[in-house]
Amino acid sequence: MTLTADTITAERLEELLADQSIPVVHRTLWLLLWEGEVPVLELLSLDVGDVALDSFGERATALLSELIGDRDSGPLFSVGSRSLSWDEAVQAAGDQGHGIHAFRTGGKRSRQPE
Repeated sequence: MTLTADTITAERLEELLADQSIPVVHRTLWLLLWEGEVPVLELLSLDVGDVALDSFGERATALLSELIGDRDSGPLFSVGSRSLSWDEAVQAAGDQGHGIHAFRTGGKRSRQPE
C-alpha cells in the first residue's frame, strides 16, 4: 500500500464515490469526512438513530439512505451486525492510495476561499 498524499482532490473523491465496487460504508464515510468537520472516530461511533437525513445534502442523503437501509438502530457504519473498525476504515482508504484523514483535509481545502 502506497499513500499518495495527505489530501485528496474533488475529482478523485468523485471517482471513488462513483466506484460501486467500493462498499457503501466506506464511500459514505469518505463523503461525510469531506463535507464536514467531524473526526473519523466520532463518525465511526455514530448510531443510526443519531442521524437526521434532512440535515445532509442530496448526495450524502442518498449514500446514507443506502447505508442505513431499513435499519432503525445499531451502528451507522456497520459491517454486518458490527461497527466498522478504525483499522478497516484506514485499510479501505489505503487500498485506494489515500490516508483516511486525506478526505477531511481535502474537504477543508475545497471549502476555503481562493
